[in-house]
Amino acid sequence: MDARGPRARTNPRQEHVQISIEKFDYEAQLGELRGDVAKIKELAYAIDDERKLQGADVDTLEEYMEKAKMMLGKATRRLNVVYKQSKSNLMLYVVLFAIGLFTVVYVLKKLYRLGRWIV
Repeated sequence: MDARGPRARTNPRQEHVQISIEKFDYEAQLGELRGDVAKIKELAYAIDDERKLQGADVDTLEEYMEKAKMMLGKATRRLNVVYKQSKSNLMLYVVLFAIGLFTVVYVLKKLYRLGRWIV
């Protein structure tokens, strides 16, 4: 031990670190930040406009779906009525009656012509 206390060691390879602090330009940084904030604000407005447009489109689609459901319900009810009527054979009887009436009128007309021709 030396008189100076514990052994004083010196490192022959000591490197000096020099830190240099450059002048920080607050005004330039604030200007850049303001520009970035303005861009973000414009983007937010654009996103809001797109959201409104898509919301309107979704509302329109929902209205069309409701109308389509109502029309489908009406068509289903009509088909049920037609199906029930087809079971009753009413339309068949009406058509057969019309054909029979037409045939009777046709035959009577022919007989009347034949009667006029003979007399």
